[in-house]
Order: sequence, then C-alpha cells, then structure tokens
Amino acid sequence: MAAGQLIGTIPEFIVNCDDWNVYYERLEQFFEVNEIVPEKRSAFLISCIGSQAYKSLRDLCHPSLPKDRPFEELCELLRKQFSPQVAIFRERTHFYNATQSVGENVTQWYGRLKKLSVDCKFGSNLEAILLDKFITGLRPGQVLDRLCEENETLKLEQALDIAVNKECAVKETAYQYPAAAPYGGGGGCGRCMCGGGGAAVAPSEDGSYCGEQPKPKGGAGRNRNRRRNAGRRNNDDGNRSQAGD
Repeated sequence: MAAGQLIGTIPEFIVNCDDWNVYYERLEQFFEVNEIVPEKRSAFLISCIGSQAYKSLRDLCHPSLPKDRPFEELCELLRKQFSPQVAIFRERTHFYNATQSVGENVTQWYGRLKKLSVDCKFGSNLEAILLDKFITGLRPGQVLDRLCEENETLKLEQALDIAVNKECAVKETAYQYPAAAPYGGGGGCGRCMCGGGGAAVAPSEDGSYCGEQPKPKGGAGRNRNRRRNAGRRNNDDGNRSQAGD
C-alpha cells in the first residue's frame, strides 16, 4: 500500500511513559490493516519509534545495527527494556483486598476489578474469580442480597446485569450506611462513627473509624484531683499541729 494511503498513524514511543506491550499491540494492528509486509517491518519500526527509543535500541543491538536485526528480535529487546516488571502475588493481593467504595456504583466497581485483574495472570479461571470477587466485594445492602439469591450457575455478565438493574430500582436504599454517633454525644469521639465506646478499633481507609481509645470523661479526672488536693491539705494540717506542740 502506498504511503499516502496508510490507514491511521503510529506515534513515537515515549520512553519512561509508554508501555511497550500496549505499543506493540497497536503496531501489530497497524501492520495488519495496512498490509505491511514482514520484510519492511523492521524499517518501519526504526522510523516510527522516535530518537530516544531508537538510541536505546541501538545500544541494545551493539555491535550490530538495528537495521540488521529481524523485527521480532527488535521487539523482544524493546519489551525487556521498556515493559514494567510485575509482582504477580502483589497484584493479586491488591485484587483480593479490594471492596466496593462508598459512592461507587456497580459498573464502576466492576471496571475497577477488571483493571486490578489485568496483571494477575488468572488465565482460564479469570471469569470465575471475577464473579466471586464482584459479588463478595459488594457493600452490604439490597444489591448484594439480590445476587445471593442466585445459584452457582450464575455467569459474570448476568451478575452485572442483575446488580445494575437492582441498583437502579432501589437507588438511595441500595446499600446500608453505618449509623453515626451524634457529635460529642454519648462519650463519642465526635470525628467518626465509632461512638467512642470501649475496645480500640483499627483506623479505616474511608475515615469512618478513627482507631482511638475512648478518653475518660472530665468528671473522673476532676474527682481524682479533688482527692489528691484533700490529701495534701490533711498532711499540711498535721505538720502544723506537730510544730505547735
């Protein structure tokens, strides 16, 4: 195909910004739609990746030149150099620890889960794992209750449709919200929903629990001060009596 008839464009590869895997996928589709023959692909790659990326590629190919290497070999060198390293179990930890946030609707929650799963390498188990996490990570409420009515044959797309329909139907009452303690009332801390009652609670990411131990009421501190001052006065009176004798 003539140069003036090329469909689409391929931008320069931006070092320290672009992901080579994504760039390579676009490059493959550009070659496909424009019917670029394999013999011309190395030359096209060298021409379009930009000066900074080419300088790195030239260093990697030394002592030979990039133009003397096959296309797939050049792409492998660039992949090793510019593809981010991924810790699989770190990515899976982020995935499994995720839960639906306050104010996040089910489609946003689904999209965030899909993004978190990209580097987890779940393989053929991806849909089943996404289905489990999509449901179990929902906030308590009517949407979760509705999905729990389904059996094990439920598919991921069906679960998403059911969740969206239920969320739209019930709107503001779709999820449960913890009851907040009145500000400064009942011994609460006045900054969150913990109510200041008893055992320490770990701070939460959304700020709903501060994690602080309840502070003693002011009255208890004043009583201790009164008893301490009374003891001191008694000692002073006893000392004066002994001096008079």
